Amino acid sequence: MTKLIGIIVISAFFVFVGGSIAFAQEAPVDVTEEVNLDEDIQPQDLGVGDPRILPDHPLYFLKNWARDIRSLLTFNSVAKSELRSRFANEKLIEVKKMIERKKNPEAIKRATGNYQKEIERVKSETEKIREKAKENPKVDKFLDKFIHQQILHQKLLQKLENQVPEQAFEKIKEAREMHLEKFGDVMLKLEDRREKIGEKLTDILEAQKGSQFKHFKNLEILSELEEKVPEEAKDAIRRAQENSLKRLQGNLEKMSPEDQERFKEYLEKISGAKEKHLEILENLRSGIRAIPETPRLLELKKRLDESKVNILEKVKEGLERSSIPLCPKFVWTDPGPCEKGRIIIEKDVKGCPLPPKCVIPGEVETRPLPIPAPEVPPFLEKEACIALWDPVCGKDGNTYSNGCFAKIAGIEVEHRGICGKILEVRPEIMR
Repeated sequence: MTKLIGIIVISAFFVFVGGSIAFAQEAPVDVTEEVNLDEDIQPQDLGVGDPRILPDHPLYFLKNWARDIRSLLTFNSVAKSELRSRFANEKLIEVKKMIERKKNPEAIKRATGNYQKEIERVKSETEKIREKAKENPKVDKFLDKFIHQQILHQKLLQKLENQVPEQAFEKIKEAREMHLEKFGDVMLKLEDRREKIGEKLTDILEAQKGSQFKHFKNLEILSELEEKVPEEAKDAIRRAQENSLKRLQGNLEKMSPEDQERFKEYLEKISGAKEKHLEILENLRSGIRAIPETPRLLELKKRLDESKVNILEKVKEGLERSSIPLCPKFVWTDPGPCEKGRIIIEKDVKGCPLPPKCVIPGEVETRPLPIPAPEVPPFLEKEACIALWDPVCGKDGNTYSNGCFAKIAGIEVEHRGICGKILEVRPEIMR
């Protein structure tokens, strides 16, 4: 009898342990901390206090009166721009609080409109600053602080798009796009040395707090900022993107398998435009595919491929659910695995999304498959192109990921954009 009881106890123990191990293996990875670090912007991050009176309060007009009086009593153009920037910080946090407290959508839209007006005032005040950053240390210091805070604005606005009631979604989206445009305008007004813009963005993004995956979110912000700035400033923004992509790829290559799995879950949870996430992920895959293989890299490639499938599904759901004026109902066509190339989603002349397609860049068509890596990689970083997607059509009829790849292949650029879709020729695409 004693032996029977012992056998039952031992069996129960192994069943419990086995079940516990299976549960641990199946339990989802929690990346809440990483996601919050990269997008949950708090009042103290913007240098303001927690608002006690919100825009729907009957006494809110007194708060605005106090702001206007402070502005009237501030005469220096740099100091007044700093003050208006602070008011914009406060008004964005007010929008955040209203959304968190599930306020009426119309009240949220009005509060967002207040924020947009304040962004306009910031731009208006900075127009009165006559000196450039290189001429006045105070202007340079203000610009550094401004860039830092506006990047945080974008991160928070992206998160709010996911949290806001459906009735107020378009207003938040409008505010985010308008903010990006004004952000670029002010930056270019105060800093006319284009190379310095890239340096400032790189240094500020590197110094900002965030998770070990923060460069993924930074790449999204930079990519959207590039779309808003004038043509002559795009190259500087792309330099900052290249630096962020190199850091992200380098970090991922060194991460443990457990942290690489956390990155895969992070991509599921982080807010933002999934089409943009797909583009960044394809940049990562292209960069990693171009270097010699190691066991750890093979595991990373596998996880990135799995993430690509998940993101594509979310892109499909979003496009099929979206309703864009004057656009026909979106119909998804499967682009296939596209193992050698990248999946892109273009828009027609009306801005309507087109079905995804697989594009195999010319540099992939012409280079050999990766070989197992020796202990020291036999290539120099300065000879490598960064796998950012800024396609150019070569005179050989092939589409290259960017001008650098075409140059290395010895191919002259016919035009910017994928072959068959002419955009324009830019001198810097051959750099």
